[in-house]
Amino acid sequence: MKSIVGCKALCLLILDLTSVVFASSASAPKAVAFEFERKRAPPGTLSKRSNVDVTLLNTQNAFIYVANVSVGSPPQNVSMQIDTGSSDFWINTADSVQCTQRSCPFGTYSANASTSSKYLNSNFIATYVIDGNATGDFITDDVSFAGVTVKGLQMGVGYNSTCLANIWGISYPAAEAIVAFSPNGTYNSAGMYNNSVLQMVSQGLIQSPTYSLWMNDVAASAGSILFGAIDTAKFQGPLQVLPIVTDPTSGKLDALVVNLTSISLSTGGNVPLSVNATEFPQAAILDTGTPTITVPTDVFTNIASQFNVTVVQGVALCDCALANSTATVDFGFAGLNISVPMKSIVEVPTAVDLALFAHTSQQLPPGTCIFGIDPLSTGNIGTMLLGDSFLRSAYVVYDLANNQIGMAATNFNPKGSSIVEIAAGSGGIAAALKTSASPSPTTSGSMPSATGTSSSVPTATPTSAGVLSVRGEWKQVLALLGVLTGLTFSTML
Repeated sequence: MKSIVGCKALCLLILDLTSVVFASSASAPKAVAFEFERKRAPPGTLSKRSNVDVTLLNTQNAFIYVANVSVGSPPQNVSMQIDTGSSDFWINTADSVQCTQRSCPFGTYSANASTSSKYLNSNFIATYVIDGNATGDFITDDVSFAGVTVKGLQMGVGYNSTCLANIWGISYPAAEAIVAFSPNGTYNSAGMYNNSVLQMVSQGLIQSPTYSLWMNDVAASAGSILFGAIDTAKFQGPLQVLPIVTDPTSGKLDALVVNLTSISLSTGGNVPLSVNATEFPQAAILDTGTPTITVPTDVFTNIASQFNVTVVQGVALCDCALANSTATVDFGFAGLNISVPMKSIVEVPTAVDLALFAHTSQQLPPGTCIFGIDPLSTGNIGTMLLGDSFLRSAYVVYDLANNQIGMAATNFNPKGSSIVEIAAGSGGIAAALKTSASPSPTTSGSMPSATGTSSSVPTATPTSAGVLSVRGEWKQVLALLGVLTGLTFSTML
């Protein structure tokens, strides 16, 4: 028993020393790694702006991804839904309609209780497709997570809110509520501000306005977001670099939109879907705030017929046994293919789902599940949404400065990490990966510049200073332990 206690103390010492060496090492990248949780949301949770004209059917059964942060002084702990489809960081208050008449399971915030909060104005407004709306004040306050603090972050306080979740939007500032929902109903960039990603850059926490998302397997309880860097251990094959394109809905570069070039089914062989050739390339938003996938009606009809999917009360239903199928829905992006397995698409209905169907005199037969692909409400025209059902199968890197998205097939449950910093400048994702031992990135199309013109993908030859060598760090740790304890530790890691 004594040796076990000693081992535990030694292990704790190793962990503590590792954090010290990582923090002080010149080779450690300037990045912020942050784990988020996958939680089933109560009915009514949805984080999608109303100016995206889609019908999201599978809202009662949705899982959402939330991150735990503390806001203000003294710290107030809340959970935030990570949303790449919006840009504001905002929190419910305890006396909002949502919290007083329903529930606020993700926590609330009081600006009056924080000595570090500063009032800006009362212009905050956000409207969502199903989940209601929120209005209130814009303030600044300090937000802490993953061992760092973002000072004076501008955020919304939802004094009048009917939304369940607190939202952490990390898209372009052009998608901020004050821009999209200006009082006169027009697009207004006058109130645009540094959101959380840009604020992290301005305060030197990261070098570039970039982040990487890894959601892990559908059965996993957590995923991670990495600000300012790429984790090459979390994807397989080359990382395809895609240009972010203009959002067809707004006509502006204000959403994380890429061109989807094909959708096909793999059911033992590759079966192309019979869709109109004019439907592809199709604009698609990569959106963590949406639980499902929305596709053109023709595409949905083909998928539904292949897998015996039916739509009842606006909800796509399928046999639960489909989750065990080896079939995949394959999404093509100009040379890159992301295969989404059925287990990531098929969801078991909750007791709430069953009760809702019973309320409408519809009984779900035993063995019936909810299918996580829906048709666009606008038919074959409109912006697709590639939500969590898709994103669990992809590792995605977002570069807001160079208007690029890097994408590769995810590596589920990897062992360890290999973090590569994305430096400021035009090199972006491609330049960062040249410093690592991962497969060289491939590029597709041209990168739109801030003025809307196009340029070729920039190439750069950075140094290797941004690459984190975990093995090297552990050798330093073990050497230091040897000095402290007088023992000899193996460095064969």
